[in-house]
Amino acid sequence: MSLHDKLHQVQQSVESGAIAWPTHIVELASENDSLVFTMPDHGELTVTVTCGEDEWLVMTEVAPVSAVKDVAAFNHTLLRLGMALPLVSIGIGQLGERESYVVYGQLFADCKFEALSAEIEACANAALEVADLIDSE
Repeated sequence: MSLHDKLHQVQQSVESGAIAWPTHIVELASENDSLVFTMPDHGELTVTVTCGEDEWLVMTEVAPVSAVKDVAAFNHTLLRLGMALPLVSIGIGQLGERESYVVYGQLFADCKFEALSAEIEACANAALEVADLIDSE
């Protein structure tokens, strides 16, 4: 099955309501072979879902690294917090011209859509928690 077919299959599942997906607006971003979930219950946060041959990648941007006052201290806090944010990882990714903190999760390509839905929700929740940490810094 092609990547486009996999993404279309997920989009159909979302639109049909066959399983519970987080509250969202979903669109197929053909230019980068991904689905973009805009989540109104999470402050219009966008979560991007892509699929490779072996895995699904679910990712959302939290904030630019430049938004953090003390990057070393914040990174130390994130490492300690890692176990408290189930199902996700936190990293720094190059998004366009800037480095940003991202929350992401990976699943096997043949996972059930229920697992993919849970991963989207987990990434969104974790992103809000990390953003709160940045705001309280």
